[in-house]
Amino acid sequence: MDFELPSEVRDLVASAREFREQRLAPLEREFLREGNVEWALRPKLQEEARERGLWAIDVPSEHGGLGLGQLAVCAVHEELNRHPMMFEVGGAPEPVLYNCDEGQWDRYFKAVVDGERRSAYAFTEPGTGSDLGAVETVAARDGDDYVINGRKMFIGLAERVEFLILFAATDRSKGPRGVTAFLIDSGTPGYNIERLIPTMGDAWVPTEIHFEDCRVPATQRLGEEGKAFVLADEQLSHGRLKIASYQLGIAQRCLDEAVAYAQERTTWGAPIASRQGIQFPLADSAVELDVARLLVYKTAWRADRGEDVRVDAFKSKLYATEMAQRVTDRCLQVFGGRGYAKDSPLQSYYRQARLWRIGHGTAEIHRWMIARDLLGPAAMAGAG
Repeated sequence: MDFELPSEVRDLVASAREFREQRLAPLEREFLREGNVEWALRPKLQEEARERGLWAIDVPSEHGGLGLGQLAVCAVHEELNRHPMMFEVGGAPEPVLYNCDEGQWDRYFKAVVDGERRSAYAFTEPGTGSDLGAVETVAARDGDDYVINGRKMFIGLAERVEFLILFAATDRSKGPRGVTAFLIDSGTPGYNIERLIPTMGDAWVPTEIHFEDCRVPATQRLGEEGKAFVLADEQLSHGRLKIASYQLGIAQRCLDEAVAYAQERTTWGAPIASRQGIQFPLADSAVELDVARLLVYKTAWRADRGEDVRVDAFKSKLYATEMAQRVTDRCLQVFGGRGYAKDSPLQSYYRQARLWRIGHGTAEIHRWMIARDLLGPAAMAGAG
């Protein structure tokens, strides 16, 4: 069994490393001090990355991308996340956009690949997260239109993008089988960004969205009515795998920083690297990181072979996010007060890692889905 990344993926990772060192690293001090960089800089950096071949990594070549698949996406984003600003490669449409019809394709899918438009994904609501059947935002059919009313919560970048991928109930009596996806252009009357939501993490200020009699033509429906459950499932599987790859970069950077510091910091005349209380947490971190990387990369490799990786994506994100939380905590502890200081990347990573155990499905939901796969119908016996 060959565990080496394919040569074209290794070359892309090398480009990502060079980009990180040359363009992202100089921004780190400002990012840590301010908790972000100026928004206008991010699209500019994505265009610079594009010039280095870092663009539309998993988009099939016939649609204008590199056609390298999920393994390349994960390997590149592991490398990029060794910087704390959560930089992502552009030109990658959300998986649901592959379901665009002929009239939608150029305006939404192709526009994202070409770098002309960006999207946000609106699923979570004030009263529901992972329970698709509990969606309360309603899209009522009215002739050739739908009229949308409701709220969405914790929607990242909605105020910055050109369109929204919205999940709304078209028949609430059918639960998750009555939810439909829509493409909502920014500026559509009745679609309002109500507020920004400050969070404990750097570089993530999500929004609350209010739809009030927001009228959109039926041509803005994505896929068939009531079929969003299937679209969301595929969407979230790919998102979970990508998020899992972020954790590898987070943990590797923190471990590298802690190892270097342990070798130079001395107490009572000896480096703290000689203390068992430092050695064992770092050893545990190295083992857990290797395990996570093998799990994530194996799942990405299987996805590229066309296999169903839904459950493995749950496993990958569950293990990788909890691993990153443990590693960031241990490594910050190695630094002591220096790790807690605002100019330390460890404190930023520590707070960032906490987000990923919640977003795209909580760790508890992942465990439940894995258990259901293991136990079958017995897992649902007596469920309300």
